[in-house]
Amino acid sequence: DLDLAVEGALVSKFRNGGQTCVCANRIIVQAGVYETFAAKLSARVNAMMVGPGTQPGVAIGPMINMAAVEKINRHVEDALAKGATIITDKPALPQGPQYV
Repeated sequence: DLDLAVEGALVSKFRNGGQTCVCANRIIVQAGVYETFAAKLSARVNAMMVGPGTQPGVAIGPMINMAAVEKINRHVEDALAKGATIITDKPALPQGPQYV
């Protein structure tokens, strides 16, 4: 059930903005369902609102500090350098340096 798998991936990766030690760092997907899974996951991530956690509907709040922002940016740069592809749209981020 790909919808259930996407939901599980979202919960595992994005809980607390991905800032917990138990969040998934890799999602392994069988090649035969990868394109469908990636499209479904991308659509769900694109629908997530980024902003202050005090606002209704916000799914991803700010990172805890600039060190966390820098770490995320390093991970993204490293993944792209190793052949990764970004499959989501860049969200409209609120003002403030701690939103990624």
